Amino acid sequence: MPGSCCVKPITRIIKVADFEAGLLGLDQALRNVCTSGVTGEEEIKQDLLRLIRDFGNYVSPSSENEYTKALLREYKSYVARQEDAQSQKR
Repeated sequence: MPGSCCVKPITRIIKVADFEAGLLGLDQALRNVCTSGVTGEEEIKQDLLRLIRDFGNYVSPSSENEYTKALLREYKSYVARQEDAQSQKR
C-alpha cells in the first residue's frame, strides 16, 4: 500500500449482547491469546478485553461483562477452527 508503513488491523463485526460491535484487531487478539498458553476462562476473557482495548476499541465499563462473554465465544470458535485445520493436515 503506497504511503502505508504498517499493516492496519482488520475490523470484524461480532454480536455482543443485543447489539453488533465492530472490533479492530480481533483476529490478532484471538491468535495472541491462543498462542500465549493461557487456559483459564477468566484469564482468557481479561486478556482478550485488554488486547481489544490495546487496538483502540472502546469498551465501556458497564458493558465489559457482555463483551467478555462475546469475546470468549469468538475465542472458542477460533480454537475449534484451529483444531479442525490441524486434524485435516494429519
